[in-house]
Amino acid sequence: MSFLKTMGTNVLALAPRQCLMLQGNPETQRALTAAGATVQTYRGNELSLKAEGGPTCLTRPILRA
Repeated sequence: MSFLKTMGTNVLALAPRQCLMLQGNPETQRALTAAGATVQTYRGNELSLKAEGGPTCLTRPILRA
């Protein structure tokens, strides 16, 4: 899926050193992992169709205690 390559910088911070991103961006995932982050990925075939919404656009702000 070539459109996923355009979403490589669309990474959602879940907690310190914890993040969520689309599958299909191995360079970004490797860089985050090398920097000490735990990276969770999801398949965006339908949810992020044509780069219409990545993990940052599809979420709402949360309060962290």
